[in-house]
Amino acid sequence: MKNRKNGLIAKILIVYFLVAIVFRFVGGEQLDFKYVVSEMPKPTGVVEELVEGKTITQTFAVETETLDTIDIKFTTYGRENSGIIMLKLFDENGNLIAEHQDNVDLLTEEEAYKWVIRPGISDAKGNNYSLQITSNCITGSAPAVYFSATESGEYEVDGETRIGKVCVDYVGKIFFLFGVYYWLFVIIGAAGILGYALWSQMRERKGKLTFGLLLTGIWKRYGFLIHQLVERDFKTKYKRSVLGYLWSFLNPLLTMAVQYIVFSTIFKSNIDNFPVYLLSGIIMFNFFTDAVGQGLNAIVENASLITKVYVPKYIYPVTKVVSCSVNLIISVIPLLIVTLLTGAKITKAIILLPYALICILVFCIGLSLFLCTTMVFFRDTKYLWGIVSLVWMYATPIFYPADIIPTQFHFIQALNPMYHYIQFIRTILIQGTSPEPKAYLICAAMSLLTCVVGAFVFKKNQDRFVLYV
Repeated sequence: MKNRKNGLIAKILIVYFLVAIVFRFVGGEQLDFKYVVSEMPKPTGVVEELVEGKTITQTFAVETETLDTIDIKFTTYGRENSGIIMLKLFDENGNLIAEHQDNVDLLTEEEAYKWVIRPGISDAKGNNYSLQITSNCITGSAPAVYFSATESGEYEVDGETRIGKVCVDYVGKIFFLFGVYYWLFVIIGAAGILGYALWSQMRERKGKLTFGLLLTGIWKRYGFLIHQLVERDFKTKYKRSVLGYLWSFLNPLLTMAVQYIVFSTIFKSNIDNFPVYLLSGIIMFNFFTDAVGQGLNAIVENASLITKVYVPKYIYPVTKVVSCSVNLIISVIPLLIVTLLTGAKITKAIILLPYALICILVFCIGLSLFLCTTMVFFRDTKYLWGIVSLVWMYATPIFYPADIIPTQFHFIQALNPMYHYIQFIRTILIQGTSPEPKAYLICAAMSLLTCVVGAFVFKKNQDRFVLYV
């Protein structure tokens, strides 16, 4: 028996390390750092033509750990210019650390000129740098640099100090401790798993149970019942329906089609890959409202079983949410199809999609446990939930861009779990990359916290359910 358990622990650790290796490969550089772009001053005018002999100097402080790119906003005066622009970068001691030159015919009005510094400058955070801009152009065929008179600061033209700022920004990296010490965290996690397993064995020998052993025992004893309840709930949803399970596939597509027509034609939307943006929000929020809506009625609807047969009561709301997750998995198929049809690439980051689905599932279980408890004692809960879920939907950027929300209401986004789950999925599908480490932590923390609170409230009150159902 002991050898069997040790073998199970070994298998768990092997799976853990395999997942860690795959996650490191899939997460890529997004786990190590993120690029940050400084804010470019809004142009209010142009410095005079950048002719030969004229020098424009702008000093700026860097807040990122590296300095990789400098963007400069030029005007071409709508003509074909000729000549060479020359860029030099000096440190605060006046040492030349990078220089670059390019043809002025590459400059455009639409986009800022990008100087990619190779190699990037490391240890840049907190340092001041001076950008010097010159050219060998003649009058009438020279570009000019935009400046902002509304920005506090100063720049120099041929050594003369002027008020304002040249329209320049920079791009640099900010490194994450998670990526830097990734394998250390993995080893600590493995040690935690091993320690918990050994502690569980020790507790079991003393006749006591840990949370893991309790869950294992419940699954062994009630696994068949859980399976039957999930299957019953899923089949009941589409009973006597002509299309049946196909509605799990069609419903999000039809909803997206209607909202896409409304928000892409009547109300213009400039969101990148709007179909995927919209459909991902619809699918996740539909699952959320459906799962919690069914979960909060779980105890009341099963009152006859609760008063006659002993079954752990939390099985009822949990199975309601799990049965809805079957619809969620089916709904992900049209989401992936729309992603491909819109030209977005399905990248290796798609492997991370189950993480977001598990997080939202755990969150819905926790919220359902809490609401089904209040439903037993306060039957108006389901009507209040209908109003709350409607407000929640409009507070979540499903069909509108997140950046239109005023700054003073950004705290609503920060506290909204659905925003983080949906944003996590959009990053994977639209950008084709892994979210940054903070996103993983926020999603997991919100899910676990809600589940713990919901389970605590449910356990505290479950013995009184028979008196009120």
